[in-house]
Amino acid sequence: MNKAIPPSALPAKKILLIKMGAVGDLIMASSFFEAVRQNFPQTRISHLVSDHLLPTVKENPHIDRFIPADSDALYKGGWFSQLREVFRLVALLRKERFDTVFVLHWAWQFNVLAFLCGIPVRVGFKRDWGRLFLTHRVRPDENQNNREAYLNLLRIWGASVRYQKSHYYLSEQEDRFLETFVEEHRMGAEEQLIALAPGGGRNIKQTMLTRLWPVDRYIELIGNFLQAGPYRIVLIAGPDDGPVIQPILERYPQCIDTRALSFGEKASILRRCRLLVGNDSAPIHMSTALDIPTYSLWGPTNFKRYGDPVPHHTMFFKKIECSPCYSYGEFPACNDNQCLQAISVAEVWETLQAALKQKTPKSPVIESSAPGKEFSGNIVSAPPVVP
Repeated sequence: MNKAIPPSALPAKKILLIKMGAVGDLIMASSFFEAVRQNFPQTRISHLVSDHLLPTVKENPHIDRFIPADSDALYKGGWFSQLREVFRLVALLRKERFDTVFVLHWAWQFNVLAFLCGIPVRVGFKRDWGRLFLTHRVRPDENQNNREAYLNLLRIWGASVRYQKSHYYLSEQEDRFLETFVEEHRMGAEEQLIALAPGGGRNIKQTMLTRLWPVDRYIELIGNFLQAGPYRIVLIAGPDDGPVIQPILERYPQCIDTRALSFGEKASILRRCRLLVGNDSAPIHMSTALDIPTYSLWGPTNFKRYGDPVPHHTMFFKKIECSPCYSYGEFPACNDNQCLQAISVAEVWETLQAALKQKTPKSPVIESSAPGKEFSGNIVSAPPVVP
């Protein structure tokens, strides 16, 4: 990381934040958004974000204005569509005359965008030749949690910031949705709701289904819950998760399917849940941000980098020779995911049983943690597994 520069050296009348998505990444960056507002309370802060994901951040009270980008054109369109959207964004952002931009992406293309917009102070991550388009650079560390890495973009200015927790903000309508949901499914006050997030592995940029714990493990886990007590299962999933949700519903049709709901409505439901078990995907980030006891399963991706380091988050991970293999959006071809398959239902269920016996359904919210501190949450691991 570059030597700290006095905050007075940072022009701060108009700040642009570039963070398109995905949902989990936006939640990981939420503590950074909060810290920018705390350090620059009088500054007008704008956020360039994917048009598809605008509903997931639009209630953030620390952002003054959201600028939606056409993510279909940028990530799915041909070269003409991409160039047309880039030119549109450059023309729009140049008119705004921002003083400073924070680029919360690792890809060099966003550094170039900030440069083309003529923004004098451009702060981002020092990776490859894209660093040449930045005026201030922070060297990333693959084993540092992304939440801390984002905060380093402020620490370079001498700002004293600590990671405390992530946030997911609900609109008034989303807040009221929980009451509607409870009435619709006739839930009693004492009835316990268990959330499972068996999907994920897809976003607008890539597909990585090796991040999914096998669906038959989730089916077995549901059977354990239903035998253990009067639990109701809600499947926190998206429209693309049909291949994993359908087998579950065929075996247990009483499970509640949320694929048609918005992210905000799913977040609202999570507040009623005793706990959530899921893959490395958006729902686990939503769950930890809402202070729900969360149990996540990791394999190709690095839990130290992406997992939320809070006490109410337990991470299951089995180290094998090739894991974790995902790095800065790249991952090798893989015909199986032995790293995730090595995690058994028995060990997950044993951990969950201990949690379910506790009288208090939720862990307390973390107050503070020192920058760069190792996980205060739980890591359930085992000796290396040989493929």
